[in-house]
Amino acid sequence: MMIADSLRWQFDCAGVAWQALEDLFSAAALGGRKGGKIKRAFENSSVVCFGYDGTRLIAAARALTDHEYHATIYDVVVHPDLQRRGVGRRVLREILARLPVWRILLVADGEVGGFYEDAGFHSHGDMMALVDGTKLYDST
Repeated sequence: MMIADSLRWQFDCAGVAWQALEDLFSAAALGGRKGGKIKRAFENSSVVCFGYDGTRLIAAARALTDHEYHATIYDVVVHPDLQRRGVGRRVLREILARLPVWRILLVADGEVGGFYEDAGFHSHGDMMALVDGTKLYDST
């Protein structure tokens, strides 16, 4: 049995320990997710998914969607100790199951491109982005 089969999945933000989510992103070396900003990002998302091993938060993802045509997946994270054990595939499957739209985009670093290609995603030359690093963190 894959570890992903023994996890508990949650699809809302009720009772999420936000510091545990911040710690998860930090452990996975996915920077920029800190403090109230990470909480607001998940609470304002259309679809969320949290994976727990017992009470320990070990995976998360979120998506924005119009529930008709388009969606974008963000912040797919799995604790490094559990990567390559089916957890990431399960998180992605859970998010995709809640996005009944024809075009789903995602943002991912180059080194994980193969993971998403295995899930059916492909690069599209017509996608563009505007990135403003000054908005990554809350101003203090």
